[in-house]
Amino acid sequence: MEDSALKIYNASAGSGKTFTLAKTYIKILVQSKNNEQFKSILAITFTNKAVGEMKERIIEMLKIFSQEKSLTAPHPMFSAICDELSIPPEFLISRSKTILKHIMHNYGAFDISTIDGFTHRVIRTFAHDLKLPVNFEVELDQERLLNEAVDNLISRAGENKTLTQTLVDFAIEKADDDKSWDISYDFNKIAKLLVNENDLEAIETLKNKTIEDFKTLKSTLIKDSVVIEKDIVTTAETVLALIEECGLQFDDFNRSYLPKHFYKLAQGNFGISFSSAWQNDLIEGNKLYPKRVTDTIASTINSIQPNLSEAFVKTKDLVFELKLKQGLYKNITPLSVLNAIQKELNFLKEEQNKMLISEFNKIISNEIKGQPTPFIYERLGEKFKHYFIDEFQDTSKMQWENLVPLLDNALSASNGSAMLVGDAKQSIYRWRGGEPEQFIDLYNRSSKPFQVEAEVLSLDTNYRSAKEIIDFNNAFFLFLSQIYFNDSRYAELYLNSKQKPFQNTEGYVNIEFLDISKEDNANEMYTNSTLKTIEECLKNGFSLDDICIIVRKRKEGVEIAKFLSEKGIKITSSETLLLKNSDKVQFLDAFLKLLIQPDNDTLKIDVLTFIANQHNVEDKHSFYSAHLAIGFDEMLKKFEDLNIYINKNKLLQVPLYDLVEELIRTFNLHNSSDAFLQFYLDVILEFTQKQNSDLSSFINYFEKKKDSLSVISPKNNNAVQIMTIHKSKGLEFPVVIFPFADLNIYQEIEPKVWFPVEQNNYNNFETLLLNYNSDVEHFGDDGKTLYETRKSQLELDNINLLYVTLTRAVEQLYIITKKDINAKGVVSEKTYAGMFISYLQDKGLWSDSTLTYNFGTSKNLNKKTEPEADTSSINLISVPKEDHNLKIITKAGQLWDTKQGKAIERGNLVHLLLSKIVTQEDIDFAIDDLLASGDITASDEEALRTIVMQVIEHPKIKLYYNNDHKVYNERDIVTPSGELHRPDRININQKNEVTIIDYKTGDQMASHKSQLNTYASLLKTMNHRVTHKFLVYINDTVEVVEV
Repeated sequence: MEDSALKIYNASAGSGKTFTLAKTYIKILVQSKNNEQFKSILAITFTNKAVGEMKERIIEMLKIFSQEKSLTAPHPMFSAICDELSIPPEFLISRSKTILKHIMHNYGAFDISTIDGFTHRVIRTFAHDLKLPVNFEVELDQERLLNEAVDNLISRAGENKTLTQTLVDFAIEKADDDKSWDISYDFNKIAKLLVNENDLEAIETLKNKTIEDFKTLKSTLIKDSVVIEKDIVTTAETVLALIEECGLQFDDFNRSYLPKHFYKLAQGNFGISFSSAWQNDLIEGNKLYPKRVTDTIASTINSIQPNLSEAFVKTKDLVFELKLKQGLYKNITPLSVLNAIQKELNFLKEEQNKMLISEFNKIISNEIKGQPTPFIYERLGEKFKHYFIDEFQDTSKMQWENLVPLLDNALSASNGSAMLVGDAKQSIYRWRGGEPEQFIDLYNRSSKPFQVEAEVLSLDTNYRSAKEIIDFNNAFFLFLSQIYFNDSRYAELYLNSKQKPFQNTEGYVNIEFLDISKEDNANEMYTNSTLKTIEECLKNGFSLDDICIIVRKRKEGVEIAKFLSEKGIKITSSETLLLKNSDKVQFLDAFLKLLIQPDNDTLKIDVLTFIANQHNVEDKHSFYSAHLAIGFDEMLKKFEDLNIYINKNKLLQVPLYDLVEELIRTFNLHNSSDAFLQFYLDVILEFTQKQNSDLSSFINYFEKKKDSLSVISPKNNNAVQIMTIHKSKGLEFPVVIFPFADLNIYQEIEPKVWFPVEQNNYNNFETLLLNYNSDVEHFGDDGKTLYETRKSQLELDNINLLYVTLTRAVEQLYIITKKDINAKGVVSEKTYAGMFISYLQDKGLWSDSTLTYNFGTSKNLNKKTEPEADTSSINLISVPKEDHNLKIITKAGQLWDTKQGKAIERGNLVHLLLSKIVTQEDIDFAIDDLLASGDITASDEEALRTIVMQVIEHPKIKLYYNNDHKVYNERDIVTPSGELHRPDRININQKNEVTIIDYKTGDQMASHKSQLNTYASLLKTMNHRVTHKFLVYINDTVEVVEV
């Protein structure tokens, strides 16, 4: 296909995706005659880090291209752009300089953003049209608000009789199931459904349901279950009676399996297995008896086998129907309060003027549904002509549907374009809405949302990894594609994923299988092997910061971090950088708690221990005894012996941030640089700004968040990195170690699915929540489809996780897994470990006695020069605000402190006043408004009123300040190229004739007239007839010039 406006790139790991994006972006800028073409390009990616990287890459390339050395030693991208556009190098150097200058001067319009950032901006721009509060605040910490909503709901127990009864019944149900009666855990978990895009469709069907509706449904399910149980028991008893009537004994059947099965059912024991071999024999008409039975018995069993088979199938269906009803019943109470939680959430959002980040896509989706040209996109459609979407495989269904109208608009234009880049093999965010199937369908052309035919391209060269790593991954994932996928679409992804190496380095892959018995401590064996691998890498010439340990689960990372720290290996991970690990932060946290709980001896010991260590107290026992024996106030008084002076009453009266700063100064914690302390202060500041400065609220907040609040890892820190697979996505490391590589790909933690139900049988409910397990496969056709889809998705998602991990390595890859073979010698088909063993068996390399397999050379062939670590640090500066002698100037004019400054300030204020005035009657209102906002003082009022009156009563323009015109003050006019123009005042009379009035301060200039003529031209293109144009010069006198 010849150069389509819609390009779809399938970009495997390390294939130069950012290079391709940056090159295409720069090509659009170079080809355009408009130096500000970048304003008409919107690039979207999925993390702030990726946004920063893309901006950095484009700016860096333009800087390099602008240099004369590009003529003699051109960058590969420079040469590629010259060839593809057929332009001379000199022209590209000149254009790059011009483009770079314009981007740097208009950096805010250099539009590369996250998808959330973009939707936020759309909503912020159209907040008024969408009937949202214009000054809303975005709440990123959704869980906090949800938990608060649940707490508020539970605290209302007693106010609403139905709600109270529901909460009490649920607590009793939980207690009866031998679970904690605390219902907040379940409600907090169910509340997350409200903010998860994957659940929105189902939640919508419950929107109008009341608690009473759910109660009625519960009663129906209980009645239905009783009927089914009776039917099962009756059928089972009939079978047992038939066996007895025929004179048969239990042991006349193979191992008595069949009669025992029906006996359990007759006793009401429904937790039985339906996967035994004898059950297949029964249904297929095979022998059900041992060889020792007589011919008569054999004949009798054969004669009743059809009856037994029919009863078995019937009871099997009934048991699974019962399990479905019971499974749905378990989730009904939490579901029944979902609307009540939503109501509390809406109240909190309104009260705190907040919007959840998860709402953005839904708001836009609801607004554009069914509109061929959605009004909220009209302005944007004119502004953006080119779209880039990176990491497309992580786009949710709703996000993509929201973007389609914009891309369609651009592709319908003669000069518009769109570029989608993704890799379905790196889709690992299904749990938050990412849907790789969208990219697969676009890439395979089975989905065609636009009239333009897409040009599908594949980036199949790997610029990241060494040859041995690429060869191993090519062969391993090809093998998996042929064995491990039930869905052929997913298998095809890996079947066609072969990459070509770019580097000449050989590389190294090592797989170690730990032989773990039941008595062994698996964690210990994995951590020991990880340490041994690190030591081997160091011997081979790598440094600590070359190594990254990638883990699937956070707790595995914690385990390794703890072990390596004990062994003296320097590490950096989100765990080691947690604020709670700082002794100073621990001390401050304990002291704050002590202010609220002054009699808590445990907290006193924590505080005293820190002070004793800080002051090198030798006899700690005496120190503790002396301070613990007295009250908290006396203890603070006694600290004066150590030159620590604390006024507790004063502390409790000051705002939270000031309180903590006071403690930092009092205990001399600010005398050295401390990132943990600085970040802790940042957390307090953010908390006080977003919530409140209540001490006990902050203590609760920090208690909940302390396992996730961490400082940002410093660069050039010679330490081993530890991170999860999700954190490692998009990154690369010279050496990757992957321990605990034994994940069961089908295992999930408390999974749930939305199950479609027949409305007539389920009190008009369409879909209900169900705990997901292997039983779902037997819940009718819907259950079978759900089960197969879920199973296929788990296969893709978890093999994708493995792909992301194994493609992070540049030079060396170490996989530490286990020998996952059972006593019968069968290799597990469900785990990563089993996959590695099966692959080696397929290659003819596996030996039961060999536990380590190598590919390539383990020596480090690329010796690198160590970057010098920047060890300079800035001490924490903390000064009591009483000592500050600062005066903050908020208005630009006042910075001059001159006659010129006063003139600028006065001009700005008159301008501001006039922007609020339509007719003379508005003057008092406008002045009151500026007085209330603090923009002017009472002493300014009279002088400003005089000047404004001189303007609106000026004979040349007086008639434009009456009620005969439609007036637009300070309104933007957006040009087709996206430029903004804002005339001060536009008057339109009933004949659609326009008068433009623009206010100026200072001398008359030709550019002022030119500006007015530009406004007039723009309004003419909008079918308005401009009859008058006035410039109003406001200085010591008011002068009006008609243009």
